[in-house]
Amino acid sequence: MPGRLRGALFAAALACVALPAATQEAPFRILNEERLLRESRYGQAVLAELREAEARLEAENERIAEELAAEERALTAARAELAPEEFRARADAFDQRVEAIRAERNELSLDLARRSDAAAARFFDEALPVLVQLMSEEGLVAILRPDALILGADWLDVTDQMIERLDTAFGDRTPPPSEVPPEE
Repeated sequence: MPGRLRGALFAAALACVALPAATQEAPFRILNEERLLRESRYGQAVLAELREAEARLEAENERIAEELAAEERALTAARAELAPEEFRARADAFDQRVEAIRAERNELSLDLARRSDAAAARFFDEALPVLVQLMSEEGLVAILRPDALILGADWLDVTDQMIERLDTAFGDRTPPPSEVPPEE
């Protein structure tokens, strides 16, 4: 960035920070969506449901891995007693089962990621009317993500205010069970 532009941006930032809050007006504000989801009570409930589903999937994956490891040990131990063709047939069948299980577990993991994205999207859909109300009350024309702003004063960020509004609007509501269905 050229020195002159950097200096102008720094001077503008100092001017914005130096203004009293009452005189600071902009037709836009900044909202950190990740913090809104992570720190609002309803967002925390959504995330807790997702963490529970992840924990269930991980526990099931570990149980299956232990079962497969035990089966592999048993197959290896039986190798000395089996004819080479019989051992090869059992080993091939085991390998095919492992690959099928791996593909199934991968699909379940991808499904959980899709459900996670869908749950976050539903959260923001439900938060939208509260956000629109804030825009209306403050006469805003836009709410931007922090990554869209190169430089700005802290007072532009309405994340804390939105967290308070969502907590008031939604209380301790939890997401419906259908939002994050249990693993099959």
